[in-house]
Amino acid sequence: MSATRTTLIAVLALLLVFAGGFMAGAFAHRAVVTRLHRPSPTATRMMLRHLDRRLDLTDAQRAQVERILERGHTRIRGEVDATNAEIERVLTPEQRARFARMRMRLHGRP
Repeated sequence: MSATRTTLIAVLALLLVFAGGFMAGAFAHRAVVTRLHRPSPTATRMMLRHLDRRLDLTDAQRAQVERILERGHTRIRGEVDATNAEIERVLTPEQRARFARMRMRLHGRP
């Protein structure tokens, strides 16, 4: 095998490893972000209990309010995700890494 062919194979292998690592990192990032921004069942239950105590909701109202709260949490999370993505687009790679660490701390993660 010639040195040129060996070099070409090594470069292609390196590119494949780099692309695979990039895709795995992107997938892991998306999985973490999705988990962090999933509506909190605890927060929904607490809000629902508070409203129920204050408003004396019927069973039907309680079920409807619970669905409304869950949809609201989902919309809010979507807006937060969109805003964060917009901010990330103007940051340098180093700033994006720091921003990701800041966002994790805001969500109670180390």
